[in-house]
Amino acid sequence: MTETMNSATPTTVNPTAVGARAGEHPDVSRSLMARYHRLMGPVAWRQVIGGMGIGVISGVFSGLALLFLLPASVALATGRNSWGLGFGGWLIVLAVLAVAAAVGDYFSQRIGMTGALGFQHDVHYAIGDQVARVPLSWFTADSAGVMSRAVSREMMSLSESAAHFLNSLSTTVAGCAVIWLGSWAWDWRLGLLLTCSAPLLAVFLRVSRHLIDRGKALSEPAERELAARIVEFARCQGALRSCHAGTDYRQLADAFDTVARTSRRGLWWESAGNLVNGVLVQTIIVAMITLSAALAVSGALEPMQAVVTIGICLRFTTMLESIGTTTAGIEERRQMMDHLDTGMDVAPLPEPSAAAAEPEPGAVELDDVHFSYLPGAPVLRGASLHVPARSMCAVVGPSGSGKTTIARLVARFWDVDAGSVRVGGTDVRDMPVADLMSRLSMVFQDVYLFDDTLEANIRIGNPGADSARVRWAADLAGVTEIVDRLPDGWDTRVGEGGQALSGGERQRVSIARALLKQAPIVLLDEATSALDAENEAHIVAAMQELRRNSTLLVIAHKLETIAAADQVIVLNEVGQVAQRGSHADLVDTPGPYRDFWNYRSRAAGWRLV
Repeated sequence: MTETMNSATPTTVNPTAVGARAGEHPDVSRSLMARYHRLMGPVAWRQVIGGMGIGVISGVFSGLALLFLLPASVALATGRNSWGLGFGGWLIVLAVLAVAAAVGDYFSQRIGMTGALGFQHDVHYAIGDQVARVPLSWFTADSAGVMSRAVSREMMSLSESAAHFLNSLSTTVAGCAVIWLGSWAWDWRLGLLLTCSAPLLAVFLRVSRHLIDRGKALSEPAERELAARIVEFARCQGALRSCHAGTDYRQLADAFDTVARTSRRGLWWESAGNLVNGVLVQTIIVAMITLSAALAVSGALEPMQAVVTIGICLRFTTMLESIGTTTAGIEERRQMMDHLDTGMDVAPLPEPSAAAAEPEPGAVELDDVHFSYLPGAPVLRGASLHVPARSMCAVVGPSGSGKTTIARLVARFWDVDAGSVRVGGTDVRDMPVADLMSRLSMVFQDVYLFDDTLEANIRIGNPGADSARVRWAADLAGVTEIVDRLPDGWDTRVGEGGQALSGGERQRVSIARALLKQAPIVLLDEATSALDAENEAHIVAAMQELRRNSTLLVIAHKLETIAAADQVIVLNEVGQVAQRGSHADLVDTPGPYRDFWNYRSRAAGWRLV
């Protein structure tokens, strides 16, 4: 168990199992065991199967112990041997079986729990690998919420199923099978009754499963919506309070009401499923007791045998009830497994296995690119541009013209609908994703910092960099000034998302990352649009340093940044390149760029009196 959880190297999850179904929708009819298998590495899977196998052996011992109570009772009542042994011999057999069953159950639970812990370990790595490969277009508020629940609360429930339910089911089914087979050897009428109960059990369990699934399907969407609204309510308190809705958020109240209604409806369906199990068990109990009593009255069974037979029948029915309860518990987790399948079945971005040649290292090019986020709503229409290596290109245009989209397509967050995007002269679709990312640094307007120290957040840009290089990047980006005024200096934690820093300070850290990485291409999206003069000065200085060795593709509104570019690309409202050229050429040419420049220049000259 310790080895499984403390291993520093991730367990290799079966890539064929994970990838073979990429792009398919989750299939709820797929065997639950097969769905566990696809998410687990070989070590954890062997432990789960091994625990179930030992559980089967333990169940066989328990079933034999119950079955052998029949001949033991005959030997006790008559004083003669029954099935070749006297009462003393049967006591020894029962004691041995009890010890064997207890030992088997211990090892079954222990190994099964180890496999369940391994399942958690493997699934986290499997999901992490998948998240890093799927297109960013898949990530929405709903999908992020589903995956967040899947790797937290629902992961524990699925692990519980692997650790306890599967073992319990295998043990109980094995015990029931032994009693069923032995009942034929004891009395054919008892064997016939148990045989008839088996298909009845299967039918009732299937109906029960259907009812439980129906109840879960009713309540699950409303619960997801409620979770999203709660997060929204917590994160947007500033906006809500400014609108006098800090304590009376109608959408959240509606979500609670919807959950209450759907939960009641779902509870009726789930209760019906559990009732079906209860009816089955009680029916079999009554039938067994009736048969045993009839055999005793007719003289076919001695009084002691009748009592033991009724006891065994009661125990057998409790085992059937356990099977029903365990099956219901497993079915409740099938919905949770569907959530995992939702993420694991997303087709990853296709990529080649080997790196392609780069005829023009450091260059960026878009060739007749068409792209839309939603069908029928194009963002770029035939956009083309070429940024030579170690030059700076500024992209300007009205809001919604596709400026940020160009940067995202260069980073291959999405694939184009038509045309091509080339980095280093090679289509990004012909480059392994890791190879493409090694050539890019990205500084976007919304900077995310990890809940770690300032130094660790900068070092992400180049984990192998020495301390002197980290300090150099921090000095140039102005992060050192932040460090000097913080109580813990470099060891100050910035909080989740960097909430301990201002927006401008987070931008400085992001620029320091790019400086440390020294990628041949740097994408800057509105990096200085909302900064004060001090932060802007640091970032402009860092951009000048980046420009010495890297190609800069800058989406900007600041006049100084645009004027410093070697090339300016002007997009119009429909996502087409309206103009291109140097600032000096464009500002003297009638067109949208000169209009833009004159408007911004007049706005920059406004003063409050």
